[in-house]
Amino acid sequence: MAKFKARARALDLLGRQQIAGIPTAINELFKNAHDAYADNVEIDYFRKQKLMVLRDNGLGMTKDDFESRWLTLGTESKFANKKIPLPPVDPGKPKRPIMGEKGIGRLAIASIGSQVLIISKAKRKEKEHKIVAALINWNIFELPGLNLDDVVVPIQEFDDLPTRKEIELLKKELLDSLEVLAKKDDITKADAKRIISNVKSFDVSPKDLNQTLIGNFAFSNDQGGTQFYIAPVDETLNHYIDGDKNNSDATKIEKMLVGFTNTMTPDHPKPLIDLEFRDYRNNDGTYIDILDKEQFFTPEDFDLADHHFQGTFDEFGQFSGSIKIYREKMFEHKIIWNGNNFKPTECGKFTINLAYVQGRLKQSIIDSENYSRITAKADKFGGVYIYRDNIRMLPYGDSDYDFIDIERNRTKSASYYFFSYRRMFGVVNISRADNYKLTEKAGREGFIENKAYRQLQDILKNFFIQLAADFFREGSNSPKTEFWAQKRTERETYYKALERRDQQAKVRKEKFQKNLNAFFENLNSNRFKSELDTLLEAQEMKFGSIASIDDPELASQALIDCELAARKEIEDYKQKIKVPQPKGFTISKDTRKDYEAYVDELKKLESGIFLKAIDDVDTYVDDYTERLNIEISKRKRLEQAVDFISIEAKRAASGKEKETKEAVSEITSKVKELTNELMIELDDQIRDVKDRFKTLGVESSEDFDLVTERRSMEADINRGRERVTSVLERIIKQLQGIYWDKDSNHDVITSDEIADAMAEELDELKERIHADIELSQLGLAVGVIHHEFNSTTKSIRHSIKDLKAWADVNENLESVYNNIKINFEHLDGYLNLFTPLNRRLNRKREDISALEIKTFLIDLFKPRFERHNIQFKHTKGFAKKKINGFRSTFYPVFVNVVDNAIHWLNQTASDEKIIRLHGDDSGIYISNDGPEVTPQDKKRIFELGFTRKSNGRGMGLHISREVLNAENYNIYLDTSRKGSTVTFKIEQNKQVDNE
Repeated sequence: MAKFKARARALDLLGRQQIAGIPTAINELFKNAHDAYADNVEIDYFRKQKLMVLRDNGLGMTKDDFESRWLTLGTESKFANKKIPLPPVDPGKPKRPIMGEKGIGRLAIASIGSQVLIISKAKRKEKEHKIVAALINWNIFELPGLNLDDVVVPIQEFDDLPTRKEIELLKKELLDSLEVLAKKDDITKADAKRIISNVKSFDVSPKDLNQTLIGNFAFSNDQGGTQFYIAPVDETLNHYIDGDKNNSDATKIEKMLVGFTNTMTPDHPKPLIDLEFRDYRNNDGTYIDILDKEQFFTPEDFDLADHHFQGTFDEFGQFSGSIKIYREKMFEHKIIWNGNNFKPTECGKFTINLAYVQGRLKQSIIDSENYSRITAKADKFGGVYIYRDNIRMLPYGDSDYDFIDIERNRTKSASYYFFSYRRMFGVVNISRADNYKLTEKAGREGFIENKAYRQLQDILKNFFIQLAADFFREGSNSPKTEFWAQKRTERETYYKALERRDQQAKVRKEKFQKNLNAFFENLNSNRFKSELDTLLEAQEMKFGSIASIDDPELASQALIDCELAARKEIEDYKQKIKVPQPKGFTISKDTRKDYEAYVDELKKLESGIFLKAIDDVDTYVDDYTERLNIEISKRKRLEQAVDFISIEAKRAASGKEKETKEAVSEITSKVKELTNELMIELDDQIRDVKDRFKTLGVESSEDFDLVTERRSMEADINRGRERVTSVLERIIKQLQGIYWDKDSNHDVITSDEIADAMAEELDELKERIHADIELSQLGLAVGVIHHEFNSTTKSIRHSIKDLKAWADVNENLESVYNNIKINFEHLDGYLNLFTPLNRRLNRKREDISALEIKTFLIDLFKPRFERHNIQFKHTKGFAKKKINGFRSTFYPVFVNVVDNAIHWLNQTASDEKIIRLHGDDSGIYISNDGPEVTPQDKKRIFELGFTRKSNGRGMGLHISREVLNAENYNIYLDTSRKGSTVTFKIEQNKQVDNE
């Protein structure tokens, strides 16, 4: 009797050579973890060591499970027999549909790396099981002439995770088996040598690794699971992860592994398993999260999309569901498919939930920021994903796999077929129960192309073609298309109007910013005073020329004329340097602060050098009146001064009155022109319709359909009417939006001021959101760093103490010990900074001596003080000060101000750099002699996000003020103390009595 025999190569053919690639192999291992009722499966990939560790916390395997199921090809996942029972289930969790069905998916590991250490612990209610470990080298299965039963798989049981020494026992058993095969000439000596070298290079300690890796998979507290240690990993994995760095497309790993479960649609089922993939590219402990959930679509992204399609395909392939256009108009819709002559399909019923984004921003209702973010995701991950029981089926969803001809049709005619893979994202939901005839290929590169799959393909192709025809095809006769076409036109018109407005505003904004910058440049260079002095010198010469006039009356009038001329030149110069208030465009929060600083500085100039200039003119008049011995009527001087001011006021107002009337006239002219054009177009359209009467054979033709022709003519005229009325309604709305009112001070407030204020508030809120996100991330990072460093530094401190005992008896170690101790104390000084920062660990209110604060600052900054030759001094007044409060509040404030001072002192060329701490009854001062703070920056330095540092974040001073305010203290920029250029003051806020 003859029997089949299996060569060892059969396993290689079914595994490594069958699977589509490493990403597909990893996907298979994720599915196996799902089938094992794991809640978590995590990968840690160490590039330098070429080691991949995959761990799950599922049910795990007993030794018997491993031998009878894992090492047995083609094990049944759905059928039991007397020899092999069904796979175990977790009674504490809902039953999971089995994803692996062919019993060969585990062989995919061979495509990841040439050997694997499998460690598993069974989690069963009946009893506690030992840890099972087995070592497999896949290279053996590539050798010709070997039968499967010739290959030895070392397997042992342990009470705890095996150590490196215990793994050596497994390696020895495998190496011994290879030597036996070589002696029997079953394998060549060259092959044996190559594989033996490969086995010896396997250097892994599961026990040590699990103590350092993120996540708890140590098989403690009745925990089960399976772990794979694969090494050396095939180098193509790096290419799959990195992709082509010259384009922004998703990498192969991202395309295949992101979206393993459906998390994109609103109300999606809760994922049964959570995935992590950490890529350690160096040996410094840092990693990149390959499966970052934020890079994939979220329910929020889904809701933001322009269009939504959701419904069910019944057992006959007919679609019934809702179509929502521009998140506004909802249609209950049916799409008929006659591909199976209305008979029940092989593929079965399924559902679809899809979102679509318009291809251009100007046609979309999504705001520009979210549009850019969502379309960036869609460029990488857009497509139709198929999920079976909420687990993704590969390769569907990969835009490179156009299984329903979306992109193929689009290349024929984008306007006809409409849809694009890179603008859609959504799911087709199937189940093993309803769609059991949809069977995966052995290599997991899609479904077997049987009748069921071809029907699924055809139904979806028909769905998108018909959907385009019913809702999105230009020139379509479908009434449902009109809403999309009308809304799209509205968006395009609105976008063009915004573009024009933004372009106009951009020019005005640039001019405004240029004038504002010029003002501060001239202010800082003292140019205003210099030019005003030059102007007064010229006026004084004109006053001097009056001395040559002999007639007292004429001299008196000439003096008054000179006074008025001088006043006029001073006023003209003041108007010249003014920066007009921003109108017709929004400015950023920072620019608004600059403008407010400008207003303050202008007031100082008006009450300073300009007022002095007017006083100088009055002095000239008085001097020359006395010198020339002439009399000037004070009434006449006053009258002419008032006349001068009145003329100037009327001249300015008349100019604006003229501009206003011209603007009204221009708008009136444009409205009239537009209404005439629209009425002419409507009249022409009506004439064209009436002109069709001459070609109609109403009486002679028996086939003439009066109702149809009347409807056609009515539709043409109504379209013209709707266009005219729609445009005019928008014009009316815009004109009605022009209004003004008076506030309580009788100041006129116009609609454009309100609109500008709202726009600036919106920009400010956006900036605040971004800043708050950065702050929250910073807070989380500080928390993590403090937690991680705290235990590490304690351990190092103890180890240094232990090392001292050795150093005391070994002279050679003494210098090493001292060097380590000094350097660690230097590092520890920085780490101690986290102690006062961590509010939860230090919430004791106490009297804090000012000298304690200085000592802390010296400990922290001493190396930098010495490196940059900075003197750190304090006064007697400071030494006497005490602050009552939390150290966690005040220490970081002083740290931030001193850190900033060090930075700016470093930017100066001064030989003497000093930071000085002062104190008096009102508060504490921190001064330095670095660069002065410019006038426009004085109010802004405490604003969140404002910084003049090249790589600064603009958070320090803002946070300092916020935390001090919470403790009833304040910090602000004070008048510079003697010998300093910059002084900050910290003082307690004064209590206000409520009577």
